[in-house]
Amino acid sequence: MFKKRTTRVRHSKELTRLQVNVLSPRIVWFGFLKACRQTVKVAVLVTLGVAAVWGIRELIQKGLVENKEFQLQAIELTPNPAIDERRLIKVAGIDINGSLFDCDAGKIEETLRALPELSAASVRREFPGTLVVEVIAREPYLWVASTNQEVQPRDPEKGLVVDRQGIVFHCPPALHAKAELLPLIQLSEGGEPLVPGKPVVHPEYDRLRRLYQVACREIPVAESWVYLLRQSREWSLELVSRDGTEACFGLGDHERQMKDLKSALDHAREREQQIASIELIPERNIPVKLRGGVPRAILIDEPAPAGVPDRRARDLNDLLNR
Repeated sequence: MFKKRTTRVRHSKELTRLQVNVLSPRIVWFGFLKACRQTVKVAVLVTLGVAAVWGIRELIQKGLVENKEFQLQAIELTPNPAIDERRLIKVAGIDINGSLFDCDAGKIEETLRALPELSAASVRREFPGTLVVEVIAREPYLWVASTNQEVQPRDPEKGLVVDRQGIVFHCPPALHAKAELLPLIQLSEGGEPLVPGKPVVHPEYDRLRRLYQVACREIPVAESWVYLLRQSREWSLELVSRDGTEACFGLGDHERQMKDLKSALDHAREREQQIASIELIPERNIPVKLRGGVPRAILIDEPAPAGVPDRRARDLNDLLNR
């Protein structure tokens, strides 16, 4: 049998150590040249990369940003009472002499959404040169004031209004005429401060807003007739009209109380009289004071049988004819 011959090269430790330690100036020189070549290659690649980036940037700058075709030519702003083109340019920092590429739609949109008087905003660029801005302005629903803050109620410049969601904001000048007819909710101490762009956080506000909503449902002219709403005592709310009528309500049962108020007002109007104050918390015995008269009270009996005149209407009629 033949055995497979193998050749094994065995290097002694002395030979290996000798090969490692042998260095000549020629070997060092060639190693230096090799390192220089690699460094030059890297430097050339970096230079080419920088040149390519610079070239692309210059191409974009010359071909797009500085191209007159893409200059900002028009701003299409949704008609609204809160912000006009001049204020938009100032607030968003828009360069009207710049390019459409200089207008950062996302940043402008974020800036507009931060304005308390706007409920929504959308910005987009339409090439070659139009910036489209769509906004939705908040509609004043009520004036609001607090004794905790030194803000005069109904102040056209510093006064605060709320929309139907209860968000606080300053009334835009274009809506001052409309806002003059809105009621004022006067809040006492307590709750959080009124901050533009934030919702009202106050226990009295929720009660008074619900009372006003009932008034709008039961009295057709409530939006222009109601002047002031406030919580006069811990257990009662007060409504003051523009003609001076003061009506006292409880914390609940507002539908029934508002209907009683409407009936009293209708009877007084028919007889050309005016109610100075009325206490609506009692269900049957309602104290009423006529303008220039003395306080009186009427008794509201149980509903009358069919065919008999309504006792509440009769009692109101008797009271107003005294």
